[in-house]
Formats: sequence, structure tokens, C-alpha cells
Amino acid sequence: MDTKKILMAIGCILILIGFVGIGIQHNLRKLPIQPVNSLKAAREALEKHDLETFKKYVDTDAIIEVAAKEILTAQINSEILPTAYSMDELQNRYENQLKPEFINSARAALDEYILTGAVNFPYYLNDAQNFLNKSGVTSCEIKSFSTPHLVGNEMLSSIIFYNAQMKFSFEIVVELEPDDKVGWRITNARGFEDYYNGYRSALRRRLDSLNAPIGRQMDEIFKVKSFKVKSSDGDEYGFSKTLNISLKCDIHYDKPLAQIIGNVIMLGKDGKEHFSPFVIDMIDQPQGIQTLEVTKTLNPFVRADVDAMRHGLRKKDLHIEVTEIIFEDGTNLKLLDQLPE
Repeated sequence: MDTKKILMAIGCILILIGFVGIGIQHNLRKLPIQPVNSLKAAREALEKHDLETFKKYVDTDAIIEVAAKEILTAQINSEILPTAYSMDELQNRYENQLKPEFINSARAALDEYILTGAVNFPYYLNDAQNFLNKSGVTSCEIKSFSTPHLVGNEMLSSIIFYNAQMKFSFEIVVELEPDDKVGWRITNARGFEDYYNGYRSALRRRLDSLNAPIGRQMDEIFKVKSFKVKSSDGDEYGFSKTLNISLKCDIHYDKPLAQIIGNVIMLGKDGKEHFSPFVIDMIDQPQGIQTLEVTKTLNPFVRADVDAMRHGLRKKDLHIEVTEIIFEDGTNLKLLDQLPE
């Protein structure tokens, strides 16, 4: 498993702990007395590194389960080609590999944090630890939060965070439930997908300026001039559809091309982008204006794709992005996908 996923969960759980340990103390008087007592007790347990007491007030296992589902789903939808796995294979991979490893690792790290106040990493950071630093989790600060209030039968508090390092805001909604033993207990939190998507969007914005000169070089070799989209039925059960995308491209090269790699980017009605990677075989492809075909499976579990299936696809909601050109001699021209050291 990509350990970046593990540490993203850890980071989000630390954000929640920050809410309990730091944010509430600024405005205790505004909260109903019972939630205040429980949140204050959780904060004191955290300060004393009392794991057993902290878990009486915060259901960390349930929250990590939510983080696993939201973050892994967001990453799967963004990074895994839908046609690479059947739905059964993808579900099996999630349930039996990604989710257990994610949860076990996040629990261990969270327990270590509460007991010691830190998560210890080796001297030489691996990719996941670098990601944790670069994602700006430790720079997150609480900008505002709502007084815990009843929404239906749920006691909720909405917390707005700002990631100062990556310059984006996101929301975590915390749910409290009455508990016979401790008064009120934090039993749920949602919004971890918001953090992942916020980081991804912020990273893209920062990379855009760095990638501008690389993009101009790529356009001189392979430039998408326009595209047309048609939809057709996907799987045999009728749950999905396939977009058939015809790309009108202008191709010029000094040395033979092997592959063009990129993304089909769809914007959902919720304003969130969904990425589907594609690969075009360019061996023996002639130069000049050519029409090339790309397909995208509309996933019934992805909001942007569902919007397209239900309401049709507006052309302005779809974007074609070329991210890498690979030449037959093995060299390549590639957009940066992470910030340089």
C-alpha cells in the first residue's frame, strides 16, 4: 500500500485532536455545559498523555474508519484507472488490502501520538513522511467553529481549518453523542475528503507556474486542439457508461514517440474535480493534425461521473490534460507532480 494514504489519515486525525486540544479552549463559554465538560476532559487527557481516558471521550476507532473510507475512496477515484479493475476486484482490494493496512497503521500512529505527543520517524524520511510534511498538516489552524448544536437528532460542530502552508481551507464536522459514563462523546467526524481534495487542488495551483515552461515544450510536440465526446453503454448490467472522446491533435517531433499520458478531468456539480488517467500508444503515429481516441468509464460511485450520467455532459465541465510524453528511446518530458525540495 502507498504509505502516503496512511499518513494522510494520521494527519487528519491529528487535526481532529487539535480541535479537541486547542480550538475549544478559545471559546469554552459558548458551548452547552455538558459538551464542554466532555471536551475539556478529552483535552486534559491529551495533555496528560492518558490514552485510556482520551478514548473514553473520543471514539478514535470509528473516526479512523471514516477517514479510511473518505480518503481512500478519494484517492482511488483520482488515481486508479476505472478499467484497471472490475468493481468486484476493486472492492476486494479496498476491503482486504488498503483499508486494513490504512486503519492498523493509523491506529498505531495515533496511539503513539497521544502517549508521547509525537509520531517518531526515522532520520531518513521516506516518501510518505515527506508527503506529510509537504501537505502542510502541521500548519493547519482553526479559523472558526460553530457551537455544538442539534441538527435533527445529532449534536454537531462544524470546524473550519486553514492550511497555512498550502493556503487552502477545509471543513471537518464533528458529531457528539450522549454517553452514560462520560456525558458526551465524540463519535464521528467527516470532511477528510475535503482535506485531500483541498491539498490536491492547492498543489495543482502551485505546480501550474512551475510547469508552464514544460507545458509549452510539450505543446510544441503534442497539442490537443479540440475534442468531441459521445457516450455509450458501459458494463453489461447498465450501471456505468463509457465516454468516447475524439481528440484532434497537432503532432510534431524530432524523435519518435512511444506514449502520451494524461488525464480526463471532469468537474462535478459540487465543484470537485475527478481525474481519470489515459495512455495513448504513439508508435508509428504520423505527424501533423491527427484524430486519436480516448475512452473514459463513468463510475457510478463518483459524483462528477454520476452528474454526467444523469444530466448529460457539458463540454465546459471536461478538460483534457497531457502530463507526460515518452519517446521511443526511453527519454521523457513530464509535468512535475510534486513540489521540488
